[in-house]
Amino acid sequence: MIVEKHLVIEGNHQLKGEIQVKGAKNAVLKQMVLPILCEGEYNLTNVPNITDVLYMQEVLEVLGIKTKLSENKLNIKSPESIGVEAPYELVQKMRASIIILGPLLARKGEAKIAFPGGDELGPRPVQMHLDALEKMGATFSLDHGVLTGKTEGLKGVQINLPYASVGATENTLLAAVLAEGETVIENAAREPEIVDLVNMLKKMGAEINGEGTSEVIIKGVKNLNPTDHQVLGDRIAAGTFLSAFLATKGSGVVSGINPEDLTMEIKKFKEIGADINLKDDSIEILNTGDLNAIELSTLPFPGVATDLQPIFGSLLLKANGTSIITENVYDQRFQWIPEVQRMGANVQTGWQHAMIKGVKHLSGAPVNSTDIRTGASLIIAALQAEGRSKITGIEHINRGYEDIVASLSSIGSIIEYN
Repeated sequence: MIVEKHLVIEGNHQLKGEIQVKGAKNAVLKQMVLPILCEGEYNLTNVPNITDVLYMQEVLEVLGIKTKLSENKLNIKSPESIGVEAPYELVQKMRASIIILGPLLARKGEAKIAFPGGDELGPRPVQMHLDALEKMGATFSLDHGVLTGKTEGLKGVQINLPYASVGATENTLLAAVLAEGETVIENAAREPEIVDLVNMLKKMGAEINGEGTSEVIIKGVKNLNPTDHQVLGDRIAAGTFLSAFLATKGSGVVSGINPEDLTMEIKKFKEIGADINLKDDSIEILNTGDLNAIELSTLPFPGVATDLQPIFGSLLLKANGTSIITENVYDQRFQWIPEVQRMGANVQTGWQHAMIKGVKHLSGAPVNSTDIRTGASLIIAALQAEGRSKITGIEHINRGYEDIVASLSSIGSIIEYN
């Protein structure tokens, strides 16, 4: 019988040193599907060795696209003929698989994706993907939990997204690059990962303007070409490690990250009481004493990232005073709170707000990770708790962080798989 591993962390150790982040999970998963658009050989570097990358490799393999990951380098070979169907077993592992919809329709005129949600077309964010693609000339049907999309040819149109959805922006982009005519995406998401996706698309010959703004203009081209690309650094991982230094009253450097991708988060770290030094590709964070309570609201980029909300929450558990966190992006982002309460945290929630009254002590406890960022927040809490904490559900953490034990051990954490 295989016993699932868990993490054991001994708290109250000051972290110091330098840690380098790998490529962004939220960029590489989308860049991995670009070979759907065009046959040929691609090489991605700075690829994080995380389970979500392995899951996306499985999706591509089912489509007939060969991949090989070795030492953070991913080689992808896309043949002349590819499949059009992603089965339930793969989509169930990673809902981000929906991103193959746009490029499959663009290249093959057809896509079949199993939906985990039964016979409903899913929540509003997924509906936005479908609405945009329908406007471009696709039709969709749902039968026995399989979404089938078809088109006789996509046409450029103006699309005004009701919300600056990252996924809907990306799926529309990937469909529009081979569509006939010009597509304009209004209220487009502005995240750095989208800019990096566009940078790779431009290397492939796509004609795109306005990336990083709320209006993106795509002029469809007849053909694209394969290319190589280095994935930008992961700003969420960087924010996690910066929080780890600060939570333990330590100091350190996080490299491999563009500080401009964390402008609002850096402002919040300073409000909490950190000194920050910035270079082109690194952030140094210095503890200056006790942490201050703050107010924080999540918003689409350039606001504070929703993915970092649980991490900031755990960072503030021992801050002086009362912090207020408002979650404006994702309504299930407070799953970390019941777990840190087991460690002695004083956190109350109401609607989209969390009120954190700083406590003097946290005590190590058994806690469970329900998603990637909850897992990261529990690590931040455990690092500043007295005694040992056991974190289960680490398969979620491994979806977004490459070997978190090695990373944190390198800067002084007492952490191990058990």
